[in-house]
Amino acid sequence: MRTLIIIVFLAAVPSAFPQNEGDPANWCRAGTFMKDSPEYTIAKVGSLSGTTLRRAYFFRDDRPDCPQGDRCLSTSYLVPGDEVVVRGELYGFACAWYPSTKGAGTVGWLRLEDIEFQRTPSNQPLRDWLGEWKYAENTLNFTNNKLAGWLNVTGNAFWRGLGDNIHIGELDGRVEPKAGVAKYSDGDDEFDCKATIQILGKYLIVSDNMQCGGANVTFSGIYRKAVK
Repeated sequence: MRTLIIIVFLAAVPSAFPQNEGDPANWCRAGTFMKDSPEYTIAKVGSLSGTTLRRAYFFRDDRPDCPQGDRCLSTSYLVPGDEVVVRGELYGFACAWYPSTKGAGTVGWLRLEDIEFQRTPSNQPLRDWLGEWKYAENTLNFTNNKLAGWLNVTGNAFWRGLGDNIHIGELDGRVEPKAGVAKYSDGDDEFDCKATIQILGKYLIVSDNMQCGGANVTFSGIYRKAVK
């Protein structure tokens, strides 16, 4: 009897949900999306089952039985063609961030059957980094540096409290992107500003140590090129 072996090639996707230490296993939210994740990927909304999909709804993480529970469905949704950044999956759902062109975007669980993972370049050229990037009110700007393989980076971040209470953060230095990741640091002290910046297609995924400005200020977020 012959044995038929079928090999299926799939786009690489995060196979497990990389949760932060101490956080509930089902958390999928903006505050933890950029932390401690070994990889990200891009997906587009579209039904893989062949059925007509008009809306792909987000599912919440605020109940113990979420995202698969009956009362976890949110009112936020995407439509076919919308693109998301994914950091992992759990119970047949993907933790996804929809980076809006205005504001911070939407974070939550999407059903895996409603999205299709996309192939992304493994090592983008330095020219892809150049220019101004925005996330909500935050900005990052990359320019060429005299040293080969290095870029200058400047940035501003804001936290707005009540009334005129505004805290500000700044980045100003140089980085050497390697394999799509740039490490920024003001120094070696634990209270010096440090940030990890990863390019993924047309997105920048940024995570910092909350030491880059005033109280509550962070550069963490998913940035897109500023529209001129």
